[in-house]
Amino acid sequence: AHHHGRIFKLMGDGLLAEFASVVDAVECAVALQRGLAERNLSVPEDDRINVRIGVNLGEVIVDGDDFYGEGVNIAARLEQMAEPGSVYVSGKVAKEVEKKLSFDFEPLGSHRMKNIDEPVSVFRVKVQGTPKIRSRSRRRSPYAPWAAAASVAVLAAAGGASLYFD
Repeated sequence: AHHHGRIFKLMGDGLLAEFASVVDAVECAVALQRGLAERNLSVPEDDRINVRIGVNLGEVIVDGDDFYGEGVNIAARLEQMAEPGSVYVSGKVAKEVEKKLSFDFEPLGSHRMKNIDEPVSVFRVKVQGTPKIRSRSRRRSPYAPWAAAASVAVLAAAGGASLYFD
């Protein structure tokens, strides 16, 4: 509620949410990562929660209470690419928020993504207070691509920002 988001879909260990703006989406993602990093400092390693977050700004299709389409798909792909404890955003998101937020964006190049026609520019949000988490294994189940995932859809002029976190 603080970031004006609304969860509209739960998927196993993930979720999909919409926000009033892409700025709110990125701020929420960063706040979540900071909060989890702080929490993880005080719990045993086996009890730590590490999530990956992907944020995209793009077209989405609204079908009742569900959202889908390329905008959401790109966010999911960004989340899958992200390291545990990090926030990855598309170039559209970085361009939209870079002068509005105090975070730096590390360019990670253009990437081809499954079922996406054009390569997508990818950036990692550089956030103070979110230590990089080393994953025990880079292997991920195809059935659980989001371990606390959220897609943030900003519905303005048929556009959307999508954020997944895992």
